[in-house]
Amino acid sequence: MTEQNLPTEHHEHEAMIDWSILEMLRSLRKKDGPDPGTKLINIFISSSPALLNSMQAAIQAASPESLANAAHSMKSGSLNMGATGLGELCAKLEQIGRSGTMNEAEDLLAKINREYVAVVAAFEKKLTEN
Repeated sequence: MTEQNLPTEHHEHEAMIDWSILEMLRSLRKKDGPDPGTKLINIFISSSPALLNSMQAAIQAASPESLANAAHSMKSGSLNMGATGLGELCAKLEQIGRSGTMNEAEDLLAKINREYVAVVAAFEKKLTEN
């Protein structure tokens, strides 16, 4: 296949997000006050990389307890923001850590990282729409 004939179609991963949760958060906005949904999205986006790094470090250190704790925190934050797909993946990683084994943790963390990128892209798109 020549370079000209290479497939050009790209499939972006679409994040699984329950937008009704964000709308509920936005409904808490006080008249002329800041949008709590926007504030929470920004907090989520800025704080999540540290949790992703903690999960990676726990896997490298073979520390299932640390892995479970970081995955639990990421799961909670994700579900609170409506990022259900990310929350479900983090719940699976938390269970791996709680089981005391690290089997499949690296592969699952790669999926979590991909879903996180998709979630951030979806949140940023939503912020620019409003």
